[in-house]
Amino acid sequence: MTRRNQRETMRAGHARRAAERAAREAYCGQISKLAVRSLLYEVCIGPKPGLVDRFNNGAHRDMNLFTFLDSACALSSYFREITAQAMRHGRIPPERLLPHLRAPGIEAEREMFRATGGVNTHKGIVYSMGIFCAACGLLYNQPRCVPVERLFSLCAKIACGDHPPKEKTETNGERLYRQYRIEGVRGEAANGFPAARVHGLPALRKASAWDWDIDAAGIYALFHIMANLEDTNLISRSDLQTQRQVREHLAALLHAPDLSPAMLLAEAARMDQEFIRKNISPGGAADMLSMTLMAWWLEREFPERFCPAASDQMDGSSRDKKIC
Repeated sequence: MTRRNQRETMRAGHARRAAERAAREAYCGQISKLAVRSLLYEVCIGPKPGLVDRFNNGAHRDMNLFTFLDSACALSSYFREITAQAMRHGRIPPERLLPHLRAPGIEAEREMFRATGGVNTHKGIVYSMGIFCAACGLLYNQPRCVPVERLFSLCAKIACGDHPPKEKTETNGERLYRQYRIEGVRGEAANGFPAARVHGLPALRKASAWDWDIDAAGIYALFHIMANLEDTNLISRSDLQTQRQVREHLAALLHAPDLSPAMLLAEAARMDQEFIRKNISPGGAADMLSMTLMAWWLEREFPERFCPAASDQMDGSSRDKKIC
C-alpha cells in the first residue's frame, strides 16, 4: 500500500470513528431529552389527586410546579451521562452494571437538592429513570427494532444487582417492607416496572388511540397505575387500608362502561380535593407515570429502534410474573 493510500485509509478511519462518536452523543442527548420531557409532562398533567400539577400543589406545602421544573432541568445531564455510562460498559452483564451507575446517581441527587433548595422532588425517579436510560444505552447497538418489553426486562436485570448501603435511619420504604413486606421502588424495578409496563403503557396507548388529549390520557394511565401499585408514598402518608380503598375505587371507575374524558377529569378533581384534605399523595404512581410517558415516546419517536411492548401480546398470567 502506498503512503497516499495509507493516509486516505487513516483519514477514512478517523472520519468513521468521529461519525460514530457523534451518533452516540446524539443518541444520549435524545434519550436525555425524552426523559426530561417525561418529567415535565408528568408534573403538568392534571388534575392529579394529591400531586403537584399546573393547577395546584396537591398535598404538598414545600414544593410547587416551578420546583419540579427546576428539578427536571437539573437532571438533564444525569440522564445523558447514565445512558453514556451504560454504552461504555455494554460488554459487562446487566446485573453487574449498577455499581458503575451509582456515582452519577449520587451526584444527580445533589444537583436536584441544589436546584430545589433541599426539597426532594425526584429522588425516586433518579433511581427508576436512571435504570431505564441505562437500559436504552445497553440497547444502542442492537441491529434491529427492539420491543419496549426488552427495555423493561433489562431494567429488571440491572436492578437485580442492586445492594444499596444500609441507611443510618430507617426510611419509609424500609419500615413498610418490615411491616407489610411491600417492596417499594426497588421491588418495582426488579420486576421490570410492572406498574408502567403492564398497566400504565397499555392504558396510555389506548387513550391515545381514542384521541383523548394529554390530560385525559395521562390521568387514565395514572389511574391504571394507582389501581395496581402498592404505593409506599401514599401508604406512608395514610395507611394500608386507605391504599386498598383507593385501588378498589379506581378499579371500579375504570370499568365503567360510560367512562369519558370529562367524567375521568371530574373524578380526578374530586379526588384531588379529598387527597389534599387528607394530606395524602401517590408519589410512587407519579414516578411510574413518568416511566410510562418515557416508554410511550420512545415508541412514537424512534419506531426504527423501539417497537410496541411484547407484553401487549402476553396473557394476564405471565405479564405480572417476577422477572428476577
